[in-house]
Amino acid sequence: MALNIAKVANWLHQVDKARAVVGWWPSQFATDDERLAYKVQDAFLKKQVVKQGPLVGYKIALTSPQIFEQTGLRGPAYGPIRKKRVFEHKATVRADRWTRLGVELEIILTVNADVPKPKKKHYDKDSIAPYVGSARAGFELIEDRGADYSRLAVNPLIMDAGWNGGSLLAKPTKDWAKLDLGNLEGSISFDGKVVREGHSGDVLGHCYNSLAWLANKLGDHGKTLKKGMIVSTGSMVACQFVPPGSTATGKIDGLGEVTLKYDLPR
Repeated sequence: MALNIAKVANWLHQVDKARAVVGWWPSQFATDDERLAYKVQDAFLKKQVVKQGPLVGYKIALTSPQIFEQTGLRGPAYGPIRKKRVFEHKATVRADRWTRLGVELEIILTVNADVPKPKKKHYDKDSIAPYVGSARAGFELIEDRGADYSRLAVNPLIMDAGWNGGSLLAKPTKDWAKLDLGNLEGSISFDGKVVREGHSGDVLGHCYNSLAWLANKLGDHGKTLKKGMIVSTGSMVACQFVPPGSTATGKIDGLGEVTLKYDLPR
C-alpha cells in the first residue's frame, strides 16, 4: 500500500506538539523511497511554519565519521531550518519543551546570492564558493524524540525535518575568509568541561563540499538556495545530549562560540 504523505505529516505534527517519545519509526509509515520521504518532509514543513516561521535555510545531516558511528547511518540528507528556531550567540531553552535535546557543533554558512539550479555540471567546492557570504560557528539543536539509535533509518530522519529543532549562531567574524575552513578544531563543553572535540575537515572534507551537495540535491528536487539563507553544514562534533539544568558551549577556532542554557522547568 502506498504511503499517504498527508497522513504521515499529520502524525509527525501531532508527535511534535505532544513532545512524544518515538523510540522507533512505525512500520506503517516506512518507505524505501527517498524522494517520497522528502515529500513528507515538505508536507510536515507546511505545518511547522505556521508557528515556527518560514523556511530560512537548511541543515545537512549524516556527513562525518563521528555521526556515522553514532547513528549507524550514511548520508548526506537535508532538513529545513525555520525562522523562529534561529537564535543568536546565546540562548536559553526549557527542558519541558523538548523530548530530548542534543547539540551538534557545525560551521554555519550564509548564502550571499540566489544559487541557480545546476544545469549541465553539478556544483563542487570551487564553483559553490562565490555564493558563500559568511561562515561562523554554531550549534544545531537536535530533537531526536528519544529515538532508539540501534533502530534508525535514513528516510524517517528525512521525513522528520532531519531532526532539526533549531540553530544557534555565533557572532559574525570579519576574518572568516582568511581561515582554512577545512582545517579547524572545535569542541563542545557542558558547564565548562569539554565532552567531545572534532575537526572541520571530517565533514565531507570541507564545508563547501556540503554546500555544493545541498545545492545539487535541492536542484534535483526542484528547489534552490536563496540569498540570505543559512546552511548548517554538518556535524564536526557529533550530537551531545544536554543534561537539563546545564549549559552547553560550542567553540570552533577562529569562528567564535555559542552558549546554550538548558533550563529546568519552572
